[in-house]
Amino acid sequence: MMIQQKHYDVVWIDKGHTIFASTLRFIKAVSPSTIIVSYSPDNMALRHNQTQQYLECIPYYDYIFTNKSYILDDMRRLGAKNIHFVNNSYEETFHHPYNLTEKEKRELGGEVGFVGMWEKERCESIFYLADHGIKVKVFGNKVWDKYATYSPNLEIVGHLLKGEDYSKSLQAFRISLCFLRKINFDQQTTRSVEIPACGGFMLAERTDEHLAMFKEGKEAAYFSSNEELLEKCQYYLNHETERKQIALSGRERCLTSDYSNEGMIKKCLNIIFQNEVK
Repeated sequence: MMIQQKHYDVVWIDKGHTIFASTLRFIKAVSPSTIIVSYSPDNMALRHNQTQQYLECIPYYDYIFTNKSYILDDMRRLGAKNIHFVNNSYEETFHHPYNLTEKEKRELGGEVGFVGMWEKERCESIFYLADHGIKVKVFGNKVWDKYATYSPNLEIVGHLLKGEDYSKSLQAFRISLCFLRKINFDQQTTRSVEIPACGGFMLAERTDEHLAMFKEGKEAAYFSSNEELLEKCQYYLNHETERKQIALSGRERCLTSDYSNEGMIKKCLNIIFQNEVK
């Protein structure tokens, strides 16, 4: 193993579904000063996100980082020693504004848009908008296809977007919707930073974490009901200058608060090494 050939200050493991506890014990036996870190963007306190290998490894991680603030105590009960919350982050090499062609604006954008998997609650919210005259385009998985003829105000594109097309779409929509995954009890998601980072206007579910990341009405817009969602869509579709300024300010907040992947990792390393020198 590489750990036998060279000293590493940190071994960073993303998610770690297939890592065995014996591997972590071996790392510590060979290099006791190496700090073993776990990071996952999923709610690892929920069974559907776990494997038996992951559960057995939890006590052997020196630090665990999660973007789910509400699972800290649950993870401690599973054996986590040092667990810390960090915000979601974006990849600055492709989550950034692009010079969009008219063809890209037309094919990847629209009035109001959502890019993501089907879930009951978000589908009902999108139906509510369509029923009240808002034109919505959805790029999603095949489950969305069954609703392709639901309304002339709803356009279903039966595939998800990847790479630059995903980033360009978040920018191309006049309003990009940010729904939270109810099965994970999310308070924020990767779109929470990816939409503003791409220069898009974000209309997201209102949570304390969202409000802490982006100022309401200044750097993003929020809703707490379908009625408020409709009201905000109607307002910002008719207030173009204000909408564009909020999108610009949201992008600037991503930069000044360093919500990038690199910024998140720096924060984690600062926590680790500040603790280690005490």
